[in-house]
Amino acid sequence: MRVNAQPAVLLITAHGRQLLEPEPGERVVDLLARNGVPWSGVSIYKVPAGGGAGTPLPCLDLRPSEIEDASELLIYLNRNVNPFLFALDPLTVVPPEPAEKGAAEYIYQDIRSDRGNSATYLKKLSPEECRVVVANKAAEVITEHLPQGSDLVVGVSGGGDSNALLDALSRLANQKSAVHPLIIKGIPEWDSGVERAQALCNNYGLRLTVFEEDEVKALLQMPGSSPLAASFEKAFPGDDFEFLGTLLVRLALFERARQLGTQYVATGLNLEDVLCENLFRLSNGNRPASAPLREIGEFKLAFPLWLCPKRIIDGCFPRQSLDNYDERYPCLSAGRNLYYSIVYTLQSSYPGYSERLAKGLSEVAKSDPVKYVIDEELGFHVERFVPFPLRQRFKRIRA
Repeated sequence: MRVNAQPAVLLITAHGRQLLEPEPGERVVDLLARNGVPWSGVSIYKVPAGGGAGTPLPCLDLRPSEIEDASELLIYLNRNVNPFLFALDPLTVVPPEPAEKGAAEYIYQDIRSDRGNSATYLKKLSPEECRVVVANKAAEVITEHLPQGSDLVVGVSGGGDSNALLDALSRLANQKSAVHPLIIKGIPEWDSGVERAQALCNNYGLRLTVFEEDEVKALLQMPGSSPLAASFEKAFPGDDFEFLGTLLVRLALFERARQLGTQYVATGLNLEDVLCENLFRLSNGNRPASAPLREIGEFKLAFPLWLCPKRIIDGCFPRQSLDNYDERYPCLSAGRNLYYSIVYTLQSSYPGYSERLAKGLSEVAKSDPVKYVIDEELGFHVERFVPFPLRQRFKRIRA
């Protein structure tokens, strides 16, 4: 296509006009994204070089300089709202305490509905500040949902999240729950965390329970000779092992809780995990699942970190978090990639809204909680009938 004199690009809203300056080689869709304007919320018109009325122009894939016979591109926002009301500029920086000990940072906004504006803050956090934030959030969950002196079985992995959770539980001054950490084995990523988890529990004076691979497979009635990961890959080709891993952690926690005679178990599910799960559920026509406490059969599954962003959890013990990242394997599940990407985009574009959304979904779940029933054939709790093809896959794991 012939390259022309570049037209002026104007964003037009009910709040005024703004000139957008394209960078070399930038398409219209890229220009919008760079300026924080959602492409789905605009209509674009071309004003001819010789003057006259604007005409609709589908051109998201074009560079402005490629558009022929145009003096202006008029980009109209479809609603009478201000797309820049929640922009991250200006950004007030709040230093960590102490100032030289920064380990994490988090952006949040103070939305002032009465004035129609917002103030944006970038809080730098020291490791201790991160640990206090996490401990305070965990304390709210534990003190509200667990009776004094309860035995609590906690799933750990040996990474930074586990350390942050155990540290938070160790700081509960008014809740004398007995913490029983547990880790499961069966795939290399899990196995490599056992030594770190043991050192971690020793540091907090806790006794770690390790479920060996054969014990983990027994939870699903799998034969002893078949490797766990290989059995999953054979029955669920192309699926993410997280699908089965989450179930196995839950079953192991419940089994340990039975041994201790307690109802209470906990995992380190964080803010982004809770939102990812519930966005997936809503998108598939299911009610949101309960958080921060979920009743499954006789057990109560708690999520003490459900309102803690991963960035702040990572800041509690940065070295361990880095080690955990270096050991991760790639996720190939399109669904998992999609929903986590949505959550992080939402969290980054509208700081603070993700917490509000998680709380709102929690209230919806509380008013109409999901009921879990035991599936006698599969041997674990489900919320609805497992379709025949999926049921057959579980049977193949046991073959």
